[in-house]
Amino acid sequence: MTKSPSRTASGLYDDKTECPILHVFRCIGGKWKLPVLWHLAEKDTMRYNELKRSVRGVTNMMLTKCLRELEDFGLVHRRQYNEIPPKVEYSLTERGKKLLPALEALYAWGREHLDFAVKSGMTETENCGCQPRACPDGLVDGSTHTSKGGSAA
Repeated sequence: MTKSPSRTASGLYDDKTECPILHVFRCIGGKWKLPVLWHLAEKDTMRYNELKRSVRGVTNMMLTKCLRELEDFGLVHRRQYNEIPPKVEYSLTERGKKLLPALEALYAWGREHLDFAVKSGMTETENCGCQPRACPDGLVDGSTHTSKGGSAA
């Protein structure tokens, strides 16, 4: 078996690598991109300050950078209205919406792993503000999971 040029040891993680997983992490990797995508998935459109309030802890500079990168990758659409005061809305593109099943699976896995970690005494958690997306049965995985606050997640 021969190695392809893009899989040589010296270039495994460079920008020329044709690995789908590494490409995904270039698109959505980082601390803020997944929470931004998650909150944009909750509504059809969100204005900047609404999104900033939803993504706890993000600075203006990081949110702007994150939104620009997501827009550059074709995952987020930015619509600017020429009015005073300026109005800008953000929404997921069709390509961004195709990520939702993967995000829901990550949410379910993360919720399960956090529950395990808390029960094992490995970590303590606080509510981050992310909630499961609404499904026909109201839950991501169809279970009757309850959050730390006691309400249905």
